[in-house]
Amino acid sequence: MNVSLRALSWATRFFWIIALAFAVTCAYSATLIRGSFGEPVMNYTVEGLVVGLPARLDNKGYYTIADLTIQTVMANSEGRQISEDTSYVGEIPPQESAMIFHNVTLSLDTITAESDYLFNDSSLTLYGALRLNYADLIPFELTANRTIPWGAPLFNFTVGAPRFSPHNSTHLRTVVPITFQNHSPYFPVVGAIRIEIFDNEDQQFGSASTIVDVPSNAFYDGQISILAGRGATSEGVLRAYIETAAFSFGPMVINYG
Repeated sequence: MNVSLRALSWATRFFWIIALAFAVTCAYSATLIRGSFGEPVMNYTVEGLVVGLPARLDNKGYYTIADLTIQTVMANSEGRQISEDTSYVGEIPPQESAMIFHNVTLSLDTITAESDYLFNDSSLTLYGALRLNYADLIPFELTANRTIPWGAPLFNFTVGAPRFSPHNSTHLRTVVPITFQNHSPYFPVVGAIRIEIFDNEDQQFGSASTIVDVPSNAFYDGQISILAGRGATSEGVLRAYIETAAFSFGPMVINYG
């Protein structure tokens, strides 16, 4: 009986020694984890603005990193979430490193719905979180955030007052000046701008379009020539529509006169 008790006592001691050694080495190994986020890389695709967030994780400890996930949240200048993505990486064995490339996309629908992005320079904030379990025991989290400047593709978009001149006995030649700056570093503004002219009774007198191709960081100064019916007045309403490969917007309503 005494032999059995002594054996159980030694087994218990051995178990606690092993458990303590594991806990100590695990805790020490956790201090050897090194992680970092790189600078965001931005590209424009048919889906929208894709922000790539590179992350590096070095497992210099003695145990496997498991359940590794990267989550990113994109917020507008007011702090409201506008996009979110999560990547699951899996595990990283001990004494190995991993370079992870995670993407979050700001969709075209969001860009179009938030007209402020089209006409005003702003900023976006990218929040990144890297989470994992170490040795199936210790949770670990690395967080960071980056501010991303946003340049409006239609910055200071301005439709000037129409200028009327006689064309023939039934129509007036109407010239509508248009200016804007493409502050976006991500894509050119390539497409068409259409102007419709109405009187104050909402009767349309004419419309016309012009093709635009404005590279990044370029200024556009052009005009649209419309043959408007003689009923066009010196006071009325212009409606502007913008159709490009990247986005659509309209109508923008401008009162003149």
